[in-house]
Amino acid sequence: MTRHLLLCGGLDGRPEALDWLRRAVAERRPDGVLFVGGIVSLDRQCAVKGTPWSLSRDDALLVGDFLKTLGQLGVFSAFIPGPVGVPLEEFLRLAMFAEDEFPLVHSAHATLVEHGDLAVTGLGGLLSEHPLCGIETATRTMAEYHLRPLRTVSRPRKVLLLAAPPMGALGGPRGSTLAGELIDSFHPELCVVAGDTVHRGVQRVAKTLIVNPGCLADGWVAWLDWNAPRDEQVEFVNLKLEPAEATAHR
Repeated sequence: MTRHLLLCGGLDGRPEALDWLRRAVAERRPDGVLFVGGIVSLDRQCAVKGTPWSLSRDDALLVGDFLKTLGQLGVFSAFIPGPVGVPLEEFLRLAMFAEDEFPLVHSAHATLVEHGDLAVTGLGGLLSEHPLCGIETATRTMAEYHLRPLRTVSRPRKVLLLAAPPMGALGGPRGSTLAGELIDSFHPELCVVAGDTVHRGVQRVAKTLIVNPGCLADGWVAWLDWNAPRDEQVEFVNLKLEPAEATAHR
């Protein structure tokens, strides 16, 4: 039975944050790592001349380093692309290479991943009622189609990963009405959403625990202990501090 998960997202082009992630996994020994997108910097160039894809060489190396880091952690991991940044086709291509090399690494974008008692799926890109020109967008129909296996899967712990946070305290100006409606519709036990560090936090909607872990680029992750009392299951940990100094917040 899965007890502990490390929840994170928002690397945002900061390779040093991968060292924080390695340290956190080595110290806390989670049963798995869930990452909700945002590997490259949000202000990167969308097209770089002289490269085979639209990723720059540095960005492609960072995505590769991120996936290799997940593989070397030695624990189950599932991830989705961020709301913007890496073109989806390129991201999925790199993800497939990583999955071939590292059996415990899984892309959960529009795909159901089953591991132990976990059933994990999710959506990267932006969520929108209508397609947006030039931006990877999941409309309501696309989102419901891709996530539908979550309704029938038999694994006891259903997890939804979203690159868009819901409206309200966890989303701030980035909040998505559609994200909230998908959570209400599929009723996962856990939903991890990407969001700004300033809006990191926990919310419960019916039986769903929703967590915005903050940005790994800022040193923040969330630690989930499913065996803890209901109001103490999530801690927010600042990885930039030394272990003896690290502050944790519910």
